[in-house]
Amino acid sequence: MSKDSTAIEPETPSDHTSRTWPQTRRRLVPAMVIGSILEWYDMYIYAQAAALLFGSLFFPTLSPTVALLASFAALGVGYLARPLGAVIFGYVGDRFSRKTALIATLWLMGLSTVAIGVLPTYAQVGILAPTLLVLLRFLQGMGAGAEYAGAFVLVAETAPVRSRGFWSAMPGIGVYLGLATASIVGATLFSMPDDFVESWGWRIPFLLSSLLIMVGMYLRSRTGDSTVLKEITEDKHRRLPFISIFTESPSRLLLAAALTAPIAFNVYVTLTYGLSYAVSQDFTSRDALMGTVIAALVAVITVPLAGYCSDRFGRRPTYITISILSGFVGYVYFAALNSGSVPLFFLVQALAVSPLVFSLTGAQAAFLVELFGPASRYTGVAMSRELCTAIFTAFNAVVAVALVEMAGGSTWLLSTAMLAVSLAGAIAAYVLPETRGSDLTAEEIVR
Repeated sequence: MSKDSTAIEPETPSDHTSRTWPQTRRRLVPAMVIGSILEWYDMYIYAQAAALLFGSLFFPTLSPTVALLASFAALGVGYLARPLGAVIFGYVGDRFSRKTALIATLWLMGLSTVAIGVLPTYAQVGILAPTLLVLLRFLQGMGAGAEYAGAFVLVAETAPVRSRGFWSAMPGIGVYLGLATASIVGATLFSMPDDFVESWGWRIPFLLSSLLIMVGMYLRSRTGDSTVLKEITEDKHRRLPFISIFTESPSRLLLAAALTAPIAFNVYVTLTYGLSYAVSQDFTSRDALMGTVIAALVAVITVPLAGYCSDRFGRRPTYITISILSGFVGYVYFAALNSGSVPLFFLVQALAVSPLVFSLTGAQAAFLVELFGPASRYTGVAMSRELCTAIFTAFNAVVAVALVEMAGGSTWLLSTAMLAVSLAGAIAAYVLPETRGSDLTAEEIVR
């Protein structure tokens, strides 16, 4: 062999990832997206039913206002369960397999939603009905507590480093496709005659979840798992992931949780309380839901665009910019509702709610993943999201109702609260380090 032959450099992990990614993503990305669709379809179908129907079906002995609050409180139970799901399924994902955890969360979420669809009402079994409703909502929330977080963790650990922000934002498309699907189903169903809806028609959207379960399980069974865990799974003596997070990096966990504040509060104000407020302003439930459809469909573009911007300009600058701008959306959003103009409401959903509030989902994904080491990453990401969700979302609609009542029926106080949590998210991003380009196989997190 000639001495002047060209030497071949060994292939680096990043080279290998870039070469194999086109084949991997064809199965991986759709499988993660479908799980996010199921999670958010389930969540928003329940939220619509809570805002429009469950008060009379499960809490008929209460006054209309108190029944609505009780229905929203039952909705909140699911969010309180999410941190528990983050701990349990985060442990499975960090100790054994990301894929195993994601299959388990898909089953738990989907089957709980289908069970709600066959639940007897208060008129049929009395107090047992709301009791079972709360229990199923709790189980639904546990599954959701590690579903979306696990999806973008797995994608981020598999995608090329230079486009990690863009690809890890892709499961966020599923979030808003799920919202759009649930809104279309809800807008169609809840505009039908009351007798049909209240008798058995309300069950249809929950039963349709079974279709998403089957598609999701088929797609996820055909995907690979993250390779990041291979080098650390042999260490059986390391601490439980959630204990490591609390003892080794509690400030990192709290700051990461604060990143979720604008999403946990502002998104849900528009999705839950905003729905019932729109109806109180003489919008039809169909128009209110179609506004959500418009925002959700636009988000299919703006969410990955935000992820791309985080690759191009950095995680911190992207998140800080969008978070600050999102703080002013509440004033515009409620002004559009107060105007009574359906076209204006649709325009605000497309040009303000989607590109600012919803797109934070895409800007956040890679940022969160890069903040935690591989041995506790699934748990850290899930807990940072779900602790904030439990605080800011569990009784989001109840808080929104209270703030509007305190302001004498005006929404300025609620809009100001939306601004405050947006600024909190921006401050957290400012304090945290820039993580773009981090090595996800390194045990030491970026400082």
